[in-house]
Amino acid sequence: MSKAFEDAHERHASAHEGPRWVPIVAAALAVLAAFSGYLANVRATAAIIAKNDAIVATTHASDTYAEYQAGRLKYYVAQSALDAGVNAGGDAAKLRANATRENAKGPPLLEKAHRFEEDATRMNERSERLLAQHETIEIATTLFEVSIVLVSITALVGSRLLPVSAAIASFAGVAIFLYGLTR
Repeated sequence: MSKAFEDAHERHASAHEGPRWVPIVAAALAVLAAFSGYLANVRATAAIIAKNDAIVATTHASDTYAEYQAGRLKYYVAQSALDAGVNAGGDAAKLRANATRENAKGPPLLEKAHRFEEDATRMNERSERLLAQHETIEIATTLFEVSIVLVSITALVGSRLLPVSAAIASFAGVAIFLYGLTR
């Protein structure tokens, strides 16, 4: 047999004698990576929904402000006609009724528009928080995936530095993951 063949055969035989903990650790890291990836996606989806809700609330606020402004315009037109002494075909009472009705509708509409604005602000803040959590958890997921690769390579090359590097990346991933959940 040639020397190269013998070396290859020896490497192949010793690969089967690698550390038995490697598959278990790689599987555990894969579960952590999958779980953190899932939670990151849940956060991203929730951020999109919150942003959509903020857009809807902003639209409602805009529509309500437009309704308020239209009512105020009707009030001022009716009030101006009354102040000018215009007798719109003898319907001064109708003008007064319109002015009174439009004046009464104003404050509740303005309050409603403010509530929609507050809802939009709250939803935007929620969306930003969820997006920040998503980004942080994605970093943790990446660290878990790097750890899987480092542990897997350990089985092939038998290095002692790779498991230590994988452990450091894994602990950093867990810390960042927990931080991302509470952010």
